Amino acid sequence: MAVTKLDVYIQFSKQEKLIGQLILDGRSILFKYSDAYLETGKNLSPNQLKFDDNPQTTKEKAFNGLFGVFADSLPDAWGYLLIKKRLSADRIAIESLNALDHLTFSGKNSMGALQYRPSVELEQEAMEINLDILNDNISEVLSGESSVVIDDMFRRGGSPGGARPKIYAGYNPKTDSLISGIANLPAAYEHWIIKFAADVDSKDIANIELAYYKMALDSGIEMSECRVFNSDTGNSYFGTKRFDRIGNNKLHMLSAAGLLHDDYEHSTLDYGNLIFQAKKLTNNAQAAEQMFRRTVFNVLSHNRDDHSKNFAFLMDAEGVWSLAPAYDLTFSSSSQGYHSTACAGNYVDPGRKELLELANELSINKAKVTIDEIKGIVDRWRIYAELSGVSESSIKTIETSLKTIRSRF
Repeated sequence: MAVTKLDVYIQFSKQEKLIGQLILDGRSILFKYSDAYLETGKNLSPNQLKFDDNPQTTKEKAFNGLFGVFADSLPDAWGYLLIKKRLSADRIAIESLNALDHLTFSGKNSMGALQYRPSVELEQEAMEINLDILNDNISEVLSGESSVVIDDMFRRGGSPGGARPKIYAGYNPKTDSLISGIANLPAAYEHWIIKFAADVDSKDIANIELAYYKMALDSGIEMSECRVFNSDTGNSYFGTKRFDRIGNNKLHMLSAAGLLHDDYEHSTLDYGNLIFQAKKLTNNAQAAEQMFRRTVFNVLSHNRDDHSKNFAFLMDAEGVWSLAPAYDLTFSSSSQGYHSTACAGNYVDPGRKELLELANELSINKAKVTIDEIKGIVDRWRIYAELSGVSESSIKTIETSLKTIRSRF
């Protein structure tokens, strides 16, 4: 493919605007804002991009020479697998692609509001969804059996980021019907993301995440609407309404990894950084307190897959930044079994001591009250789990871990 230049656009509503251009220059990738976009005064990534008309570059290895804001558009493990298998059918080695080539696969319905041209034009259709059939198709993709399935997955809108299989979908709450995700959904349909279990996941993983969603809401954590979709055969699939969409209009999304140029797979990030940046970027003390609530919840609930791509910020068409709703909150462990993000320097077994240290350093109000409030919610895990259809074996497994954490409070 060997793309050496990409025009970058942003589309909040029907009208798209040229932001600038990415240029492959030897081993470096340059980015230059367009003169017209500079007049808007809306920097896409305030921590990393200089808001002027000079070409700029970064040497960050974690992003293959891209600034983090553009790296956020790259596929993660599942999307990368889809692209790799689709290219192999055309006898193209994915290793031969550069970072700009990968961005050409970001379609009009990818997360956030950025678009890239030239792009790989993939015909997308708003087809009805049968979740069980899709689940079988995903199993075929993972086992490498069918190129026909790969093309079908792309026609259904590609894949959001993340390691586990996911799809974009349109959901009509009035008719309880699902169609595949496209950029402009028909009236009455909402933009959703639906997750599918990986081979290593328990059968009730969707129900577990639903229980965590309910606990998080009661803990005062802002989240987009979530629910479980149950199929005719009794399978459960977790779904969440997209927070980067308002109808068919879009919001610009920037992950904490992109904002801070943090290599989320080898992160040195601390929750203190996240709390500080939440207040700095949004200019809102409530955003910092909301991030502290998420810190407390993740520590108490054994959510250790708390890496920097699982926190994000949103910018609207007026250039106003806000903290994105929380997402991917569930019982989980990182590959090392520790928290991906440290709490006051502690990745292994943070507790009340570290949380209060963070609160003191960052002037968080009523920290002790917040900790006790969320502890009381997580202590009722069994109630939330039973109401969400979690199996007894999963309830007991998670209970054991939560009791160990509780001893540090």
